[in-house]
Amino acid sequence: MREFVVRARSAPVEPGRFLRSVGNGPHVEYLAQIMVSALLVSKGHRADTRVSLVMEGSRDYSRMVTIDGGPLGSLPGWHESALLGVLAEALTAARGLAKASRVEPMSGISVSTLSFEAAVRDSTAPVYLLDRKGTDIRAVELPEDARFVLTDHIPMPKKTISYLHRLGASSISLGPTVLHAAQCITLIHNELDRQGV
Repeated sequence: MREFVVRARSAPVEPGRFLRSVGNGPHVEYLAQIMVSALLVSKGHRADTRVSLVMEGSRDYSRMVTIDGGPLGSLPGWHESALLGVLAEALTAARGLAKASRVEPMSGISVSTLSFEAAVRDSTAPVYLLDRKGTDIRAVELPEDARFVLTDHIPMPKKTISYLHRLGASSISLGPTVLHAAQCITLIHNELDRQGV
């Protein structure tokens, strides 16, 4: 299973505020781009891929929206507005969710009250942290099951990076240019496809 965990530090978890932030403030529209890059291929979607968006703009608990390509059915569309609507619907279903709880509002989509650190800590798969100073991805033999950790436009705090390394995360690089998360996911998929994993 290919897994992408994206830390969305400024993404609000209140559905109305989430939708109002499209095009301003937190710019949540990039989450739709991440979903497309992670899950879509020509004439279908990747059943071997899961993407988790950890939204931290909350007064109580972070919400991790996970979209699993295996059981994922059809969505109302793969354009930005439809995908953001799906995320808002998932966040609506998770209103008032207690700590360490989970709800599955639709097939292949779940929402958990889980922090970014807990989401990564609970991984049994090897964890790879994107870092332009890391080992070039082309020099790494990637396993079939891997978890790739990314962040939104807000850089990952140094203490979080240290924490991830203490957990055993390996730093990998996609090149010298810092890219958007959605672009990184496309390049990671390409490398995994080329390696045949």
